[in-house]
Amino acid sequence: MNDLTHMKKTPQEIWVNILTFTLLILRMRWYWIFLLVVFFVQGCARPPSTAPYTAPAPVTERTTVSGKKTHAIQVEILVSEDIPAYTEVANELVKLLGTRGTLRLLTANKLNNYKIISKINTSEPSQIVSIGLNAAIASKPLKNRQLVFCQVYNYQNYALITARHKGVSMLPSLPLTFSTWRGLSPGTTDIGVISGPGMDDVIASAKASAKHYGLTLHYESVKSDKEFQYAFKKISTKVQGYWLLPDNRVLSENTLRNIMNFSVRNSKQVAVFSEELLKLGGLLSMSSAHHDIAQQVYERLEQAQAKDAIPGPDIVYPEKMDLHINSVMAGNLSLEIPARYRKFAHAP
Repeated sequence: MNDLTHMKKTPQEIWVNILTFTLLILRMRWYWIFLLVVFFVQGCARPPSTAPYTAPAPVTERTTVSGKKTHAIQVEILVSEDIPAYTEVANELVKLLGTRGTLRLLTANKLNNYKIISKINTSEPSQIVSIGLNAAIASKPLKNRQLVFCQVYNYQNYALITARHKGVSMLPSLPLTFSTWRGLSPGTTDIGVISGPGMDDVIASAKASAKHYGLTLHYESVKSDKEFQYAFKKISTKVQGYWLLPDNRVLSENTLRNIMNFSVRNSKQVAVFSEELLKLGGLLSMSSAHHDIAQQVYERLEQAQAKDAIPGPDIVYPEKMDLHINSVMAGNLSLEIPARYRKFAHAP
């Protein structure tokens, strides 16, 4: 009874409690109204997070030195045939060009190719990229267009070079080639190189680069695969290694196997142009990556924008290369692979 009496409240206390409770409800009400206002403002300020992302439009204008804006030129990419050596370069180039690039695959049908070239010749001004020898030859009539060709080895035989038509070599940087070889084998001083005719400019540049790194190139020009084998053996007493070039005019599959067997038997170093050839006894493989070739082509196109001719040398070389070293052959030749090259070494 005493406990119940103690729990009873006076009228004044009851009214105080009612007032306190009412104020608490009002405070909570205004809190929720505030939250609703905040959410509403945020919803108006930005789109819902589920909205699809739209990539920015590609840049189609550029500013010249004079301050005038010019539209970036469209690029027609002509591909000789559907093989990885050509299509992979083309695909890398399309990535760089975006919507500016248009791929056109040529075929063995010369009439069809002629129609494609004629259509380009009468269309809006554009730059041309020819990938592979067939595309480079087919696009020669486009004399008034800026053209960059690539994946062509013996370009000199077909008079592909003009002020507006220039190329990117399928060989990697010559200084990088010979500095790498000398770094791997410091004792090497003499290297043999054999090719078909018409490679005088390339060989002259190669000799200069090799000399810079203390290497002497012994060059032989031949006209057939039989002459290639003869020359290969003839200079073997002068050289410690051979630099193989991808010249299919004089280097048949049988000849390739024969000279590789000869090199292994006679403990000769061979620098090859494909990683697959390490299996035949090559010491190191040095080649240009497709994305590096595409990058060089792209840079030549960009440098030629708003100009008549294509600036720079007739041929430029990719600045990087894919390097692979045959660790088994290195051991057979008593070569210790320097630390900086060990990550490129493996057994084929």
